[in-house]
Amino acid sequence: METPVSPIRRIALIGMPATGKTSVGAILARLEGLPFIDLDDAIAIEAGRSVAEIFTAEGEAGFRERENAVLARLAAGGQVVLATGGGCVELPENRALLRDNFRIAWLKADLASLAKRSVGGSRPLLEGDAEALIRKLYERRRHWYEDCAGEQVHTDGMRPAMIAKVIHDALR
Repeated sequence: METPVSPIRRIALIGMPATGKTSVGAILARLEGLPFIDLDDAIAIEAGRSVAEIFTAEGEAGFRERENAVLARLAAGGQVVLATGGGCVELPENRALLRDNFRIAWLKADLASLAKRSVGGSRPLLEGDAEALIRKLYERRRHWYEDCAGEQVHTDGMRPAMIAKVIHDALR
């Protein structure tokens, strides 16, 4: 007997900062006919301040607590394409929410490319030597991304629309 497929479709994009999760997610949502949510934006809207302001006022721990609460609500909700923040995989409870409730695609890119894309941005954990910080974050998070990811997409040299199409096709 076949197990019925849930009519609820939730897709999450994970990966390092600057891999294009937000750009790709918005396009993927259109391809899938689903709403799109950027997790960092949802956290900022709920908090009434930017991610950088949350980090300043509450530290990373406070931000992660907010992130977990919003992710839990989205995991229990309806259909969505979700672009997570790069550090969403830091908490074990977030990894469990992602694995148990979403089809997951890990966007991967060359670390030097990510560092170049991150310069001048508003990424609180990448202030300073972006390349060294990217490398350090990647080494810490890599096994968590691997643990969560159903699909892995190497994005170097690809435009967001192409990446979204690759993910869309892989999820069929």
